[in-house]
Amino acid sequence: MSKTISETKDNFAIYQQSIDKYFTNLEQAVSRYFQAFTDLQEEYIHAWKNIIRANLSVQKEFVTKSGFDTTMPETSQEIIRNMTDEFLKTRSVRDQIAISTIEVAKKNIKTFSDNASSFADLNKDIMKSWISLCTPAK
Repeated sequence: MSKTISETKDNFAIYQQSIDKYFTNLEQAVSRYFQAFTDLQEEYIHAWKNIIRANLSVQKEFVTKSGFDTTMPETSQEIIRNMTDEFLKTRSVRDQIAISTIEVAKKNIKTFSDNASSFADLNKDIMKSWISLCTPAK
């Protein structure tokens, strides 16, 4: 039967239980933050898209009712299409760089985490050596 924090007297057990409780809570909070951020981002994109469409609709209605000629020369149309294509290519490259950077950071953190256990084992061995040197033989 595991003891609760209030039942144990061992300092390290209390510390370990507190840390376990902290990280369990943190892991739950991260998933809630992630979901909230994703929902916010989706709502923002939806609102941005609606604002642009609404403004375009008002402009189109104004120009149409005013009797202005809305035809655009073919060269201007081609420039707009090319600009859009180039923007999308640039954004794609930027997204790939950002994702690659995140993946590298994740790999580095995992490596650090994996090595933390090795360093702890090494430190334990050093500690045992020091204790054996400082402890009188019985």
